[in-house]
Amino acid sequence: MIGPLIALGAGVVLSAALPPTGVWPALIALAVLFGMVSHAERPGEAFGLGAWFALGFFALYVLWVPMSFALPSMLGPFFWLLYPLLLLALAAIWGLVTWAAHLVAGRGGSVLFVLPVFWVLMEWARSQGYFAFPWGSLGYTWLETPVAQLADTVGVTGLSLLSAACASALAAPFAARSERRLRRDGPAVGRIVAPIVAVLVLGGSWWWGSTKLDAPLGPLEATALLVQPNVDPFARAVSARQELAIHTTITEIGLSAMAAPPDLVIWPEGALLGLEIEGNVGAEVRSQVQASAPASEFILGARGRSADRSYNSAFAIASAAVVDRYDKHVLVPFGERWPLLEEAAPLYRGVFGALGLPMLQNTSPGVGPVPLATGLGPVALLVCYESVFPEVTNAMVAAGARVLITITNDAWFARGNGARQHFDMGRFRAIETRRFLLRSANDGITGLVDPFGRVVAQLPRGVASQLPVRFGLRDEITPFVRYGGFLPGGLAGLGLLVSVGAALRRRT
Repeated sequence: MIGPLIALGAGVVLSAALPPTGVWPALIALAVLFGMVSHAERPGEAFGLGAWFALGFFALYVLWVPMSFALPSMLGPFFWLLYPLLLLALAAIWGLVTWAAHLVAGRGGSVLFVLPVFWVLMEWARSQGYFAFPWGSLGYTWLETPVAQLADTVGVTGLSLLSAACASALAAPFAARSERRLRRDGPAVGRIVAPIVAVLVLGGSWWWGSTKLDAPLGPLEATALLVQPNVDPFARAVSARQELAIHTTITEIGLSAMAAPPDLVIWPEGALLGLEIEGNVGAEVRSQVQASAPASEFILGARGRSADRSYNSAFAIASAAVVDRYDKHVLVPFGERWPLLEEAAPLYRGVFGALGLPMLQNTSPGVGPVPLATGLGPVALLVCYESVFPEVTNAMVAAGARVLITITNDAWFARGNGARQHFDMGRFRAIETRRFLLRSANDGITGLVDPFGRVVAQLPRGVASQLPVRFGLRDEITPFVRYGGFLPGGLAGLGLLVSVGAALRRRT
């Protein structure tokens, strides 16, 4: 039983490595897990070690999930009963990684070659599909260090591979080794050299990243006013007009303190939820919006509609007219879309009713991540959840977007570290694309991030305010934007290569 307890404790330690805590030396905990997997006698034992490790990690790292959803305004204390199911699902995923690595490579040092690649393939897989949930990727560990600057070349996934590979190297001296191989090969010098190589690689990455931080930001030719209204996210259906007044009042206050009208006024996701702003029926609302900053262009969140579909949309409005609309492409599972909602409607109706909720409806996904047209040119408009997916920002920047803008309603994150984790993951998108990131959030975190992921300015959570910012429009295309789409295929090829190598080594 001591093994699972050590794995559980190591997972707890690893949770401190990622933002917002950011104690990167805690990555040593992953080396502990990898070393233990190398000593496992059977794939089933390796599965258990990975699962216990995941339970320790996620129990702390995503503790914000029940802290938010278990509020009376959400699902209530009932959600604490569902939380263990989420942890078990995540534990099974990490357990499958250690199981598969052990199945391929067996007991001993060979598994240390397989584990990093399988681990990162798992991270990529967790960010795909209907139930995508990329929280907990190792690459985010380096956010507050110069190593993060390598993300413009390899992305957060590449930094995850670097992290896992270094963990394997640190575990090498402690990996299991068969008596037969020890008698045949003698002492393995590579086991001693591997940690030294890991330290040198990390040191070189730190130095290389530091050199990138010396690059100039370029001209700061554009201005914006970021609005943080801090409205109740659960009472919107009955107070839409009042919320419009809150947004316009905060905008007018911010405008009065600026020397010149900003190019953009940015309101958060769902700012005009419950109000129509398109067509003739939305003319009055658009006029009220524009009147709060007559010379500026607005970007704001509202409901978009077409035929029988409803979208979580962002609108560009100038001169009281809709210039362009972007429909959110990546939707939140169990938040904006529900699996088999129509087929299992009676079941959903019963569950929602028991929780005191009305029957919820699916939001339709947009056609794809395409830039939003504005007077400043195309912008990469990311609605909430989309900011944690590199492929979304890459597609928009490759299509000509010169700045990143996130609008979000993180008020439902109520407690815990969820909102901060969401913000910090978005900072990585700025590094990967070398774009400024402007972020308007309902109750925070509203702020400006520079192309190196540094926070230039931000508002505290839970206050109604506004933030005037100045930023640049950038044209460079980073290696990660240009070639990042090949990374999954490259990882799959590498996974096949190390698997074949490990299998062959088992036979010798």
